[in-house]
Amino acid sequence: MVRKSNTSAASRQPAPRHPDIQVMTEAQALHALEEENRVLRERLAALEDERSRTQNPTPSPIPTPTPVDPFTAIPTPPPIPFKEPKISEPPTFDGKASEFPSFLQQCKLYIRMKPITFKEHDDESRVAFILSRLRGVPAEWGQALLEFNSPLLTDYDTFLERFISLYQNRERRTQLEDKLARLKQTGSASAFATEFSTLCEILGYPLDTRMGDFRLKLKPTVQAALAMLPAPANFDELVERVVRLDHAQYSLRKSENASPHNNKSSQRQQSTPSNVSTSHSKQPARPNASASHASTTTRSSTPHPSYPRGPLSQEERERRTTHKLCMYCSSPDHSIQDCPRLQSTAKKGVNKHRSNTPAVSSVSSLSSTPTPSSAVTIIPPPGNPPPQGSQRQDH
Repeated sequence: MVRKSNTSAASRQPAPRHPDIQVMTEAQALHALEEENRVLRERLAALEDERSRTQNPTPSPIPTPTPVDPFTAIPTPPPIPFKEPKISEPPTFDGKASEFPSFLQQCKLYIRMKPITFKEHDDESRVAFILSRLRGVPAEWGQALLEFNSPLLTDYDTFLERFISLYQNRERRTQLEDKLARLKQTGSASAFATEFSTLCEILGYPLDTRMGDFRLKLKPTVQAALAMLPAPANFDELVERVVRLDHAQYSLRKSENASPHNNKSSQRQQSTPSNVSTSHSKQPARPNASASHASTTTRSSTPHPSYPRGPLSQEERERRTTHKLCMYCSSPDHSIQDCPRLQSTAKKGVNKHRSNTPAVSSVSSLSSTPTPSSAVTIIPPPGNPPPQGSQRQDH
């Protein structure tokens, strides 16, 4: 017990003070703890912020679009690389005046379609290309330019003027004017209008001066039909109206030429056999009536009787002559002198009349004196040339 009392008594005694240690009051100690707590919280927040940045980096700020002025020019995109078209080179030129306009036109077109090969101010390459297409005397002229190093080799426009003055057709305009003056509508109106307009365009005639000359060169039937209509407003309307009229007239002629031919052939097949039998029935009675009646019955009962063929029209005759066709059967394999159908038809006609000759001679024997009726004439098939030896005398 004494020991415990001594311990409790010793603990109650104040501890001895150290000379370097400062004793703070409770208020100061509380303030110091709050300050230290604030510093620790700031450090903790800084560590957490640094940790979040390393795990999830912050994206860069999106720039705000600047307002576009609608009146400012929009920048054009870069041009697409151009590829030159494939075009065949113009033909060579040997100095023929009639071929010069076409040659020069094709050379200019070829140079225009190759802007990369022939640049805008590259006159030397353009002149060299045209010189490379020359042959004969024009090629010798180009060779002289190269030998003397002519200034025309580097001046494209001056070269063309000199080239045109040497080889152009000076009579070309006169020839075209003469061709236009002689031009007339002989075929379709469409082909005529195309040729007429082409010549007028080359000669440079204005549209207002073409209408009167165009009317005068049309077919008379087209002019008559055109006169019944009101005047057209311009040349294009006139051409369109003429083409429609010509086509309508052609269709009408075609239908008229086709329909009467069919009607006549059908009427001929139906009416001819009856006419033949009627004509024979009206003949007067003769001593040889039985023989003539038998021959008439035989001729009219043939399954395919022959009928007269009309003469060839002028158009058909010209067509066969132009295409070298046979004038009898229109075959291109032979002429009329060697026509097998003509020869066979002639033979049939001779044999037919020979078979009928005894009946005629028996009739002549009944008479007491010979008469001119005993002379029999062999008539060839109608529409065909007569065969040789077409007449025969029976005694």
